[in-house]
Amino acid sequence: MSSVDSKLYQYAVQEAQAAVALDEKGQYRQALNKYQRAAEILIQFVKFNKNPIMIRKCRDQIEQYINRANVLKAHLSGPRARKGRPSMGTSEAKDSEGKGEEGQYSAEEQEIIDSISGTILTESPNVRWNDIAGLKSSKQALREAIVLPIMKPQLFTGARKPWSGILLFGPPGCGKTLLARAAATECEATFFSVSSADLLSKWLGESEKLISSLFKVARIKAPSLIFMDEIDSVATKRGEGHEGGGERRVKTQLLSEIQGVRSGSKKPLLVLGATNRPWDIDAAMLSRFEKKVYVPLPDLTARIGIFKIHTAGINMSLTEEDFVELGVRSEGYSGRDISNVCREVIMLPIRELDMSGLLENNDQEVIVRDINLKDFTKTLKKVKPMTTSAALKQYEQWAKDFGEY
Repeated sequence: MSSVDSKLYQYAVQEAQAAVALDEKGQYRQALNKYQRAAEILIQFVKFNKNPIMIRKCRDQIEQYINRANVLKAHLSGPRARKGRPSMGTSEAKDSEGKGEEGQYSAEEQEIIDSISGTILTESPNVRWNDIAGLKSSKQALREAIVLPIMKPQLFTGARKPWSGILLFGPPGCGKTLLARAAATECEATFFSVSSADLLSKWLGESEKLISSLFKVARIKAPSLIFMDEIDSVATKRGEGHEGGGERRVKTQLLSEIQGVRSGSKKPLLVLGATNRPWDIDAAMLSRFEKKVYVPLPDLTARIGIFKIHTAGINMSLTEEDFVELGVRSEGYSGRDISNVCREVIMLPIRELDMSGLLENNDQEVIVRDINLKDFTKTLKKVKPMTTSAALKQYEQWAKDFGEY
């Protein structure tokens, strides 16, 4: 066995050991990816190895890893992952096919669900409207488009049809992802979180197949909400000369699937896109998003609320008037900017203790001082907002031309 082959085999062993460790800790999704990775490496190793004994050993290991990965897939699939550690054997999984939670899916449906389980994140977010400060108009738009049609379907009959595609746009760090998670929580929908990296594959045809499988699973598990973050990455304007054939096919497949949601699906299924660059999105894709919601920078009331949310549970000597002053001083800051300011301020007392050497002795009791208004005013001078006035004008103009304003 050459040194290269030996390193490849050792790498597979390391991945398998990591998979077992994650499996024992109950981190099944990460373990699933590691088992699959170990099997893939061993498959490549077998192609180039000529030792029959080693080949037979590797094939046994590949079968074990794939079997365990399949058990974990079955455990993780369905509206809710089942509690408890899944059996190490495959016989139990086979015996239980068609029973319990898994039994509500046919074999073909379960295969489609498994096809995206290692790539697309399916979750039940635990974010409520109250966890998001401000953005009343954005929340109301999402409530009308997502929550009410699912919670009160009898109200949306005849010509009154719910939106099938919504685009959230605005400066970065203003809560677009949080809004999507909160909407899914409020209506108890299956939440599919998708990024451009999830959808793009270097293998010919794989991206289109993945997109198709994603929408099939969303229909199976409806009511569903497909959230596509940074959608401008996969939906840029066509025909500008810098896109490859693979990128064009991905856009075409995505356009087709979103159109299918509008025309063919009877179950509650909504596509929610988010972008910081709406002007880069292809016109045909924009037309698929029937409702466009502008998520602006937080206003004064929202900024005060964000400061309170990100300092909750911390000892401080701030009054209500101090929070109002912080809200005024932070005009032009996004929610993420304010979060960064709060994190920096919260660390100041710890940094002071560390620099004075009081944290060197583990047995010595230390007292952490309260944070105060002066800490915030100092930090606000250092941590500047990321959205410029020119960029803000561009968002506002686009909102007037294309979206809700």
